[in-house]
Amino acid sequence: MVVSVLSALILSMPPTALRPVPPVSGPIIQHFVVPPCLRCAGHRGITIATRPGQQVVTALPGKISFVGEVAGLTYVVQVVRPGVKVTYGWLTPLGRLAEGDEIVAGALVGWAGERTYLGVRVGGQYVEPLRYLGLGGSRLRGGGGVVVG
Repeated sequence: MVVSVLSALILSMPPTALRPVPPVSGPIIQHFVVPPCLRCAGHRGITIATRPGQQVVTALPGKISFVGEVAGLTYVVQVVRPGVKVTYGWLTPLGRLAEGDEIVAGALVGWAGERTYLGVRVGGQYVEPLRYLGLGGSRLRGGGGVVVG
């Protein structure tokens, strides 16, 4: 019964409701690097070269759990389902954005600087964000530049 109700809900949703939205578009300048231990060095997300002022939008619907600075850089963290958090970083956040806000996929969360960070945590573990979000990883565009979105 629960499965049939869930299936009916999913089938009744518009196709775009289930597809992640690329948060920004730009070349990936630093890829995800799994750290060898919890506190070891690594790159726990991807870094995307962006144009200053470029809009940064949410990949999926969810609830804002954090808006603020960490080590002098501004981050917005969104819970997209229990135990899954998406982090958008190195941006100027939308002024009215606050913890607890429910937001839809594609909602504006802020504006990029020269680069933007995208990270995903599942159960507290960092995972490759493009692969997890189903954005198909990076792809080539034009003269061979790697592009998100």
